[in-house]
Amino acid sequence: MSLLRLTKESLIYGLSRYITKFISIFLLPLYTAVLSPEDYGILDLLSTIILVSTFLIVSGTDTAVGYYFFRKENIEERPVIITSSLFLRIIFSTVAFIVILIASSAISNLIFGKDYSLFVIITGITILFQSLYSFLFDLLRLEFRAWLYTILSTVSIVLNILLTALYVLVFKQGVHGALVAQAIAYGIIFVFTIFYVIKRYGFTISKKWIKSILSYGFPLIGTGIAIWVLNSTDRYFLAHYVDLSSVGIYSVGMKLANFLGMIGGALQLAWGPYALGIQYYDNAKKIYSKVFLIFFIINIVGVFIISIFSIDILKVFTQPNYYAAKAVVPFLCASTVFSSAYFVISIGINITKKLVHTIWITVIAAVVNIALNFILTPVFGVLGASFSIMTANLLIVWLTFRISQKYYFVPYNYTGILMLGIPAAVIIAVCYYFDLALLYRIILSFLYLTFTTIFVYRSFKDTDDFKKLLKKISNIKQKKAEQPDTADVNL
Repeated sequence: MSLLRLTKESLIYGLSRYITKFISIFLLPLYTAVLSPEDYGILDLLSTIILVSTFLIVSGTDTAVGYYFFRKENIEERPVIITSSLFLRIIFSTVAFIVILIASSAISNLIFGKDYSLFVIITGITILFQSLYSFLFDLLRLEFRAWLYTILSTVSIVLNILLTALYVLVFKQGVHGALVAQAIAYGIIFVFTIFYVIKRYGFTISKKWIKSILSYGFPLIGTGIAIWVLNSTDRYFLAHYVDLSSVGIYSVGMKLANFLGMIGGALQLAWGPYALGIQYYDNAKKIYSKVFLIFFIINIVGVFIISIFSIDILKVFTQPNYYAAKAVVPFLCASTVFSSAYFVISIGINITKKLVHTIWITVIAAVVNIALNFILTPVFGVLGASFSIMTANLLIVWLTFRISQKYYFVPYNYTGILMLGIPAAVIIAVCYYFDLALLYRIILSFLYLTFTTIFVYRSFKDTDDFKKLLKKISNIKQKKAEQPDTADVNL
């Protein structure tokens, strides 16, 4: 397995994300014209219910299945590992739906202080379907079926977007329509998942593997809940100390940051199976180190570009009442990078099965996030909330890095990250503080990207994968040069 394969699969996994983002960015002006910041706030808070429910339903079983799936001694038992995990997912998701159905009014009053119980019930249906949706795509990654993953993912997301446009823009059903559209889209994939798994693996349930999967994954439940607290409580602080409109503005800022998340997300999807698959290779640590540097180079550049031009993006694709999201973009972009980086630097913890450390690390970060939100959000609003989540995710990365290196040392290149990160942060701060005009921001961006290009070339010019890439480019140019000119042939 070479880095070129990882790059190829990352690009394939990222393809559906790019298609989705391109479609959603063109729909964003219509959504912001129809949905108020308060409506966005309601949808965002409901999404946090989906997030915490997913953590509880999955219960770390996805990580457990990935671990056992790639063990050499378990190759013959892969089908029963998959189907036993599916059985657990069905049971847990059904229980979650029943609980949400019964407690819908209480949940609505707790979160909104109003009776939005119908919204909560529809969200519960979405959770039931989405849990099987995520199971299918986890399975496709384990099977290295990147193209099928991309096709199905793109179809489901485009379907979701089209249904949302129909219900929100045409039928004018607002929040209710957006939730119904999401439930229908996930429901279609839910049905496909059941047929796909049964046809490919049968449906054998093993008590032995259920016990093994749960024993491996259960310690991660605490981590999952802590991650939810870490990534979702900022919305509740904003709703309580400010208003639902601030949650909507914060959500739009997060959407811009999620464009950067496409990069980390694509790598994350390919990275898990890839990293575990090469753990027995002699050059595994060298590859881990290269991926670490490549990840941060790409993401630092991404943070830089999105932050520098955030106000321009907002002016093109949103309404004036959403422009305030500009202030949170740099912090949320950085937070997104730190969150994605966890999956790269935690390889040592995963390989050595020291997952118990992820619990206390995430709990500490969640507590820090809550404390910072208590202090900063009432005073600084969305700016305080975004700074809190960024700081907490940075803490997770630092602690995870220290522990992972202790059990499985990888010779990472820190100097390169600092050489690119510090200038990027300084330029972003200058642009925001002095509110520089577009022309000056373009000039600074050109200078920074030139510096980055030189750094990348000097860092990778002697690597085997870089040489292979240059050779392929050279061969393509040579073939074109050897082709006879059409005009000469006709003569």
